[in-house]
Amino acid sequence: MKDYYQILGLPPSATIAEIKMAYRKLAHQYHPDKNPSNLYAAAHFSLIKEAYHTLTRPELKTQYLQERWLQQSMGAPMEKTATTPPELLKDLLSVHQQLIHYDVYRVDKRGVYATLQELISPAKIDILNQFHQQDINREMVKWMADSIFLLHPEDQLRILEQMEKILAPAESRILIGKKSREIRQSIRFSRYKPFLILGLIILLCIIIAYSL
Repeated sequence: MKDYYQILGLPPSATIAEIKMAYRKLAHQYHPDKNPSNLYAAAHFSLIKEAYHTLTRPELKTQYLQERWLQQSMGAPMEKTATTPPELLKDLLSVHQQLIHYDVYRVDKRGVYATLQELISPAKIDILNQFHQQDINREMVKWMADSIFLLHPEDQLRILEQMEKILAPAESRILIGKKSREIRQSIRFSRYKPFLILGLIILLCIIIAYSL
């Protein structure tokens, strides 16, 4: 969930007058007319408008505040308002650094899945594709592929499927395809593993019986 107050640089106690004043200041700073061909400014301007639209309409603001309170009461952090590919990559690298220190046997896999899924949500992928910075998109694919190791195989595949929507170089698509094949092979092996073990046990029993 986006923190509209943080986007406007205001505390949650801000009045309507303060919200309008902050909006005018930021809109003037990031307006496309003042920043022609600047995709970074355009992306931030879009967020500013979204925040202003929500916080100045009573029905939308009430619903937003209720959802905001519920999320905070559950201990879930507000969504970071990354609006550029470098910021998205920075968030992913930060998460990756945390994941490599987790205990694979005690980690909350569903929580990790939700975190990684948020990092490549449709909105985030839209940002990556809009700027189309191939070097950033390549790094996003690489580090995300390295970050899914704690997930259940099926969840790993879901993340990889989402990653295919990122406009990245051919080498990134090859990486995604290779990773997907390895995971599917692992899933198939896991399905047949009990039968293989049973077969080996039966074979050993037969060998022992004939040797007596």
